[in-house]
Amino acid sequence: MLGRVRGNPRPFVFIAIAVALIVAFFVVVAPLFNTSSNLTAEIAVTLPTTAIAGRQLEIDAGIDNTGTRSITPICVTADVQGPIRPDHAIFGSVDRRTFNGNSACGGSLAGQATVSVRLFFNPTAAGRATISLRPATQARPVGTAISGSLTVAPA
Repeated sequence: MLGRVRGNPRPFVFIAIAVALIVAFFVVVAPLFNTSSNLTAEIAVTLPTTAIAGRQLEIDAGIDNTGTRSITPICVTADVQGPIRPDHAIFGSVDRRTFNGNSACGGSLAGQATVSVRLFFNPTAAGRATISLRPATQARPVGTAISGSLTVAPA
């Protein structure tokens, strides 16, 4: 057998090159398909500074999945203080979800994707209110919150 290899080493060189290419593929490409990264997202929103009691307040936001894994379900957590209550959210202009407690969840968000979210709040009386919005999945935050305060004017 050893004499045969010395006489014609081409098949063995070919096999060695094929094995090296397969190993290189798994070392370089396989980590790109890694799904064990942390869930991370960012919310982009400009919070209003005024609202009118009795008139629904709409806030446009965007959620950007900055990780590689899908976030299922994608949620927006709204922590509010003062005379304002979260009502519902519309994900991607089609998926209407009512706030359950302080969060509304709708669908999934693929890795590196973005979804628009319209958030609706009900100002109940005149006064000062604060709103803090954060991307989440179920009850777990996946990004930092954006907070602001607003003045609710009488109707």
